[in-house]
Amino acid sequence: MPGIEVASAVQGYIRNHGGRRAQVDALMYPLYANGQPAAIQLLLGISRRFKQKSVQETADKLVQALADKRGWTADELADRTIPTAGFGDDRLLRLSFGQREFLGRATPGGGIELSTEDGKPIKGLPAPRADEDEATVKEAKAALTTARKELKSVLAMQTARLFEAMCAGRSWPASDWNEYLAAHPLVSQLVTRLVWLENPGSAQRAFRPSEDGALLDLNDESVDLEVDARIGLAHRVTVGEEASASWTAHLADYGVTPLFDQFSHAAPAVPTTATELHDLKGHLTDTFTFRGVATKRGYARGTAEDGGCFFEYTKQFGSAGLVAVLGFTGSYVPEENMACATTTLSFRRGRRRVALGDVPKILLAECYGDYQAMAALGPFDADWEKKAAL
Repeated sequence: MPGIEVASAVQGYIRNHGGRRAQVDALMYPLYANGQPAAIQLLLGISRRFKQKSVQETADKLVQALADKRGWTADELADRTIPTAGFGDDRLLRLSFGQREFLGRATPGGGIELSTEDGKPIKGLPAPRADEDEATVKEAKAALTTARKELKSVLAMQTARLFEAMCAGRSWPASDWNEYLAAHPLVSQLVTRLVWLENPGSAQRAFRPSEDGALLDLNDESVDLEVDARIGLAHRVTVGEEASASWTAHLADYGVTPLFDQFSHAAPAVPTTATELHDLKGHLTDTFTFRGVATKRGYARGTAEDGGCFFEYTKQFGSAGLVAVLGFTGSYVPEENMACATTTLSFRRGRRRVALGDVPKILLAECYGDYQAMAALGPFDADWEKKAAL
């Protein structure tokens, strides 16, 4: 089967029957056996961010087996198996009817704009002519359907991967960054919406890739990467407030919509031995509003305790080996709308809490931004413990 079809079937089962742990665990094996890019990418995603620990461990074991077969690391496997959805190096999807060819171009929103070979826009592929082979036309239309599915999946997964890479402080050898990200027919459009660093650290240089492939600094001067350079993502924590403001203005001036925010959140000043932040506790809202914003930010409901109560939303950062935990006063399963309040932000590795000094600063900054967003849902209320008690 095409990898995207296997991946879609597994995702559909998880969406509808995610609580059936043994069956979901078993579905990791067809992803592994299929071995095509879309299936591998889903397996990678589950290995790094999945609620059921045993399923995550199975996926991680199979990812490592796939990487070992190729002599790669798991991160290299993730970079080198990103699907192209049929798009070529020229960023075009070519759909042949035999005598006629139609072109597809990926849009930032995950759609595909179609045109004739001479560039005339069309809303969809036309019906075959009398002299065109129906099987060839059917194959082209099937390729377009598959490409649409795969494109949306690629853009969503790679956006999440790049955000996590920023949080974890990951960097790539310049050669890998050029080949597997900047030159990829789909990921390249994500790369151009971000600011990057050559050799993150004391000698770093910030740049952004333009649509035509040039690498530009803040002054629009061309940047030539060193052959042995490492490339990472810029962040307010690493470039400082002044450069953050300058890059934000630069992107706005050029009409670049950032893939995600790199320059708003600063790491809070906290004792390195502390294991939680609680400075924003007591901001009152309701459980449905809290759930909606937490879910939009990538957090999932925590495990229900005795009595069907849960008191946290969690977000996994697999590459950092950490789970971010947004605490609140709690809700019931099944859920009903009731008053609730923010409590704490903390991090876990496995079941153990992690000292805040051991959390990567960018990750801490971004999760503190999430904590601030939850607190902003309502004002502080001195009687929050009474009003939001279960």
